[in-house]
Amino acid sequence: MSDPNRGLPAARLALERVLAGGAEARRAALEPLAGGTHRRSWLAIFPDGRNAVLRLPMLHSRALLDAATEARAMDAAAAAGIAPAVIGVDAERGVLLTEYRRAARWTPAEARVAANIERLAAVLRTLHSLPTALPAFAAERIAARYLAELPSHVREPRASQWGDELVLLARRYDARYAPTAFCHNDLVAANVLDDGGLALVDFEYAVRAEPLLDLANLAAMNGFGAAEHRTLLATYRRATPTAAELAELEWLVRMQRLMAWFWALLGDANADDSSLYAPYLAAFAADLRQE
Repeated sequence: MSDPNRGLPAARLALERVLAGGAEARRAALEPLAGGTHRRSWLAIFPDGRNAVLRLPMLHSRALLDAATEARAMDAAAAAGIAPAVIGVDAERGVLLTEYRRAARWTPAEARVAANIERLAAVLRTLHSLPTALPAFAAERIAARYLAELPSHVREPRASQWGDELVLLARRYDARYAPTAFCHNDLVAANVLDDGGLALVDFEYAVRAEPLLDLANLAAMNGFGAAEHRTLLATYRRATPTAAELAELEWLVRMQRLMAWFWALLGDANADDSSLYAPYLAAFAADLRQE
């Protein structure tokens, strides 16, 4: 049985650094938070009753943003009321301290509920309307990086076929779409907080992209089927989707699922504990085989 406080000294040091020392950092209580592939988030409880979330960097991370850029992106979303506020950032060490919101995190099943799809579509319309200085999403470059970084010892028979398909779909994306909007690009259900209103967390994969990329990401990460695709497009665009629009979303969902599968395969290849990524690999592979 693992020790839940194993990383406490590192978390304590990170909190003191992000708050530039001081009594409040030394006197805060720290408790590990569940969630994510790697448990790297801590609840900081300050003597005055304030709470915050301390997120530590992850080894072998494939995040698209550094901590400073992520903090700026999150600041913009927080100003629009759709993300927790940033309290502090240690850009050099990749540490982020944000407001704690006592809210439930969604499950994939909750993300597929029609009423919740409608609620999140409204949040995404707000996000996509925000000014952004984020790096542009380059699908083929990301796909090529994933494939190049795959260690030679990985023996996964589907990797070659799915890798070729991913590159083709990524090229199609890059040729068709301009990077016009602030996209979250990591819409797993657990990154949605629900306390009556909705907020998004974990912006480390945020990009400047076509808004449809976020819709495809949401669908891919949460097991959406044809009915949910239709609901998502209809509520986001406030119009009944055409067959062509649904077909466009479907191949983008497949591209996102392929990217997610290779992300998990790389994570599994580099992880000390392969069980961390096994559920993701199994779920994404099952979805890909069914399409």
